[in-house]
Amino acid sequence: MIAEKSLRAPLRGVKFFNPRGDIEKTEHKLPHWQQGEVPVFVTFRLADSLPQVLLNAYLAERERFLLNHPEPWDEITEVCFHGLFADRLDEALDAGHGSCALRQPDIAEIVQGRLHHFDGERYQLQSYVIMPNHVHVLFTLDDAVSLPGIVQGWKGVSSRLIHKAGLSALDPFWQPDYFDRLIRSPDHLKTVKAYIRDNPLKASLKTGYVLWERS
Repeated sequence: MIAEKSLRAPLRGVKFFNPRGDIEKTEHKLPHWQQGEVPVFVTFRLADSLPQVLLNAYLAERERFLLNHPEPWDEITEVCFHGLFADRLDEALDAGHGSCALRQPDIAEIVQGRLHHFDGERYQLQSYVIMPNHVHVLFTLDDAVSLPGIVQGWKGVSSRLIHKAGLSALDPFWQPDYFDRLIRSPDHLKTVKAYIRDNPLKASLKTGYVLWERS
């Protein structure tokens, strides 16, 4: 393990996704949802983390599912979606495709620094893991802060710093889009925290990752 840190600071009262409430929706290649201060689980990955053939097949199947199952979903449909797509994507990422540049301690440190840059100001981190070719982050945004803006800030600034330091030839460094999931219940929150904590073990990693949790 490169580093493992925890910060003893209380979390604000947690709110959960309300399918009948107002939802702010944005879209690039993938749809992104935001609802006030509801915690969000985000995954972003290196540009070479998935073979293009695998990614194209995944996105085509995902698009068919979304057309046949318009959101918001009930809990059964959401579990089905994540079993078919989100979990499958995570398994493909854990296979370790591409350069896996995030194994490098200097690169991982830059990414970690960006994650913490506005922690406590624009959002509050709950936990994250920096894996060799992707990053999982669980956090709560302040009500007026844009989810796409925060994720783009993490990726854009870290990429510039990494290239400026000559640490990677991968350009672009990050895949342009990201995956996100609003937290719907206390059990869902617990499941996501456990997933982040267990991800290195699931990928059979003993080194080359950064795991952080807020105590």
